[in-house]
Amino acid sequence: MKPNWNTKNINIRENSFLKLVDKIDKSNNKPTRYKGTIETMLLEFFGKTSKKKYIWKRATFKRLLIHAYKQKCYGLLRDYKSVEVLHNISSFGNQMVRNIESWERKGFDKEEQLRSLIRHSFAIYETPVFLENTFFEFDKKFMLWYLQLGKGKSVKDLSQMPIHLTNKMAHEFKNAPNIFKPNEALRFAQALGFGASIKTAKVIGFSKLSNINENEEKFWETVVLFFAKETNVNAKDLDKILEFLMYKYRENKKFSMKNRTQRALIFQALEWEKNVYKAEIGEILNWKTSGITPLNLEKNENGEKVVYKTIELLNSIALFDEGNAMHHCVADYDKDCKEGVSTIFSLQRVSENKLTERLATIEVGLRKKKL
Repeated sequence: MKPNWNTKNINIRENSFLKLVDKIDKSNNKPTRYKGTIETMLLEFFGKTSKKKYIWKRATFKRLLIHAYKQKCYGLLRDYKSVEVLHNISSFGNQMVRNIESWERKGFDKEEQLRSLIRHSFAIYETPVFLENTFFEFDKKFMLWYLQLGKGKSVKDLSQMPIHLTNKMAHEFKNAPNIFKPNEALRFAQALGFGASIKTAKVIGFSKLSNINENEEKFWETVVLFFAKETNVNAKDLDKILEFLMYKYRENKKFSMKNRTQRALIFQALEWEKNVYKAEIGEILNWKTSGITPLNLEKNENGEKVVYKTIELLNSIALFDEGNAMHHCVADYDKDCKEGVSTIFSLQRVSENKLTERLATIEVGLRKKKL
């Protein structure tokens, strides 16, 4: 009688799982997709593991399944993502520093069981959690970094290291926050090594600069160095500047960061973005005012005179600027405004020193005069 492998069933029948693992391991596996049962899940993962090439990987995967079962990690063995982590571990089955069978389960949380198993299998020395996290993903290069650091290898000597690291950068990489992915941690560490504050280094780490190519060109190191020296870097402006720099560097490999300022780069990036927008939309639409009287309200706030006002936006570019500042898609409303379906106002606050702050974007439906 065929065992029932219902993943919702709390108790795995004794020995049935072990028999199934042995049976699938010995069979000639064909590509199989997971269909919600333990059997199809095992068929899929064994099907990805050759019986002729890298046979230690298949043997390790089988050992991991058997030992996890004997340690009563039943929740782990029912979970597709957890078994996928076991499969990732088995990819390095020929580089383990301890026997699988000497690992003992502590606790019932399946993620903690997996993390404990990863550390047991590969780490003699303390290794960053953000690299431990890579076993829950897919990039084998970063899993290999975990193994290498776990055996005591230097950060600077890690395989396929894409950027040059100083000793300080290597130290900061190893101690980077757990929230980072490996490439983000590299940029964070590089920025710190160039003298950035923790806050600025985090912004740089989470930015598009973390998209690091294998053989990165020197230019991007100069970009990190440039922003590491800035005291006021925000994520929104940085990503706009980086898009602009990517375009300029593709256009001209001699493009340099020398004699530039962050303020000028923001302006240039916004102008470039506006020109790209113009090219995309083709015709720039203009329309007449709706005739609605704009707001102009003066108030005294903490001894300072401020003005609240609405400005009616009367062309495609004005809508683009508003959407760009407020992070929404009001630029898509230009045809509605041209056809007299809607009109758009920008609600702004102007302080006594003429500092303007955009507060809200207001759409008025002109047929019913409704906000």
